[in-house]
Amino acid sequence: MRQKVHTTLYFLLLCLGMIGMTTSNYLMNMAWVFLAANWLLEWDMRHKFANFKTNYLLQAWLVLFLLHVVGLLWSSNIAYGLDDLRKKLPLLFIPLVVLTSQPLSDKRYRWVLFSYIMAMLVASIIGLVRFFTIPDLPYRDIIPFISHIRFSLNLCLGIMLLGWQIIRARSFQTRLWASLLATYFFLYLFLLQSYTGCIILFVLALVMLCHYWKTIENRRLRGAMLTLWCLVFISVGTLVGFHIHQYYHLIPQAKAPLAMQTANGRPYTHQQDGLIENGNYVNNYINDEEMWHEWRKRNNRDLYDTSATGYPIRGALVRYLNAKGLTKDSAGMAQLNNNEIDAIAKGIANPVYEKHLSIQRMVYVLCFEYENYRCFNSVRNFTMLQRFELWKNGWSVFLHSPLIGVGTGDVVDMCHKELIKSQSDLAGTKKHTHNQYLTFLITFGLLGFIIIVWMFVRAFRRQHLLRIAPFLIITTITLISFITEDTLETLAGAMFVTLFSTLFASHRLKNNES
Repeated sequence: MRQKVHTTLYFLLLCLGMIGMTTSNYLMNMAWVFLAANWLLEWDMRHKFANFKTNYLLQAWLVLFLLHVVGLLWSSNIAYGLDDLRKKLPLLFIPLVVLTSQPLSDKRYRWVLFSYIMAMLVASIIGLVRFFTIPDLPYRDIIPFISHIRFSLNLCLGIMLLGWQIIRARSFQTRLWASLLATYFFLYLFLLQSYTGCIILFVLALVMLCHYWKTIENRRLRGAMLTLWCLVFISVGTLVGFHIHQYYHLIPQAKAPLAMQTANGRPYTHQQDGLIENGNYVNNYINDEEMWHEWRKRNNRDLYDTSATGYPIRGALVRYLNAKGLTKDSAGMAQLNNNEIDAIAKGIANPVYEKHLSIQRMVYVLCFEYENYRCFNSVRNFTMLQRFELWKNGWSVFLHSPLIGVGTGDVVDMCHKELIKSQSDLAGTKKHTHNQYLTFLITFGLLGFIIIVWMFVRAFRRQHLLRIAPFLIITTITLISFITEDTLETLAGAMFVTLFSTLFASHRLKNNES
């Protein structure tokens, strides 16, 4: 009876962790703490660690956490290092609990995953309600519980799990609901403007095709699947290329000789800095006096205020007029309708940005970020370009101590000092690397990084973990997310990686034993 109680609690707490994964940091914290407490109270350590010598995945996670502990020895900021260890306790306890506990039955395993999918659905619906009811809500704040980037990783995993269900389900009704839900999650990625999520899904499709290639005996089916993937690749590439061409293809006004005066005889300002958006030069054909005069007639907001999105209204107005191919004066203002004036007052700087489920919007945002970097060497407030700056900065920090790193407690401090030293546009911010691989290199040096890679590669090979389709999926998502994010530096990221990887591996052990 005692064993049954602990096993039931283990199952319920896993469900709680899955529910909290996309809905609450508090639930996630409560789940791993109570999982650890239940595991300790259950005891029976002799049985739990009977296969420790052959459970290479558990060894890999324990070594990763131990390296963080050892990294305190050469850290200056011990307080930050201890706080970092506290945040990373799930990296220790989740693998310990899941990989040494009795694996779940197939029925309970399915219920755990069902809890996860349903919680993600509820969180996404709450996000939609917020999106349609809160004016000027930035896409980063649509999901209130965890960061939109972490949520997009969960969406990718949810889509793949639903795809797995579509393939394995016998009921047409189950396949239909799984298909509709997967499509809904896919469209949600565009609402969140998740470049990482879209790239991960595309790579996952190729990885899973390669994974099942030998098991597909029908050559026609093989050919059809490969052709479909290639068609998607070509279609997306063509569409992206078309939008890039459309962005940079100059309109007649941009090619014509510059006029010196407005229709009212006032002088134009032409900065001629080369900044392009929607095929037009943003900072040419500007007369602030006429814009201000016409704006005051149609909106009570001060043109030089900042919008709710944090973007200056004047800047939004100039870009909006530019995107429509209009001059930035009274003549251009006269061609804007009231809805467009309201959109500009909210900080919307381009008509394309009003298309929420659009590849064009995502391409145009990236192009504008690149243009600002090209013309002004500016990366502040630009998501993708900030990452390049932080990666360059992080690499410089790594080169200062390439062998053993700076230690667990000094990563953030050293990155901030390097930003100031290099007079970066991001100096004074709280950002450090936005790349988990770089974070490992900076923290533990090349020696520690090699140990981490070797431990996990050994686990994958000796336990044949990459043959497990769900484990291959979560590993692919994790490795790609490590490029653009410090995935393991937050509770949501650490729980996502450890809980799913160990759960999928544990279920494989159960199936092998049976």
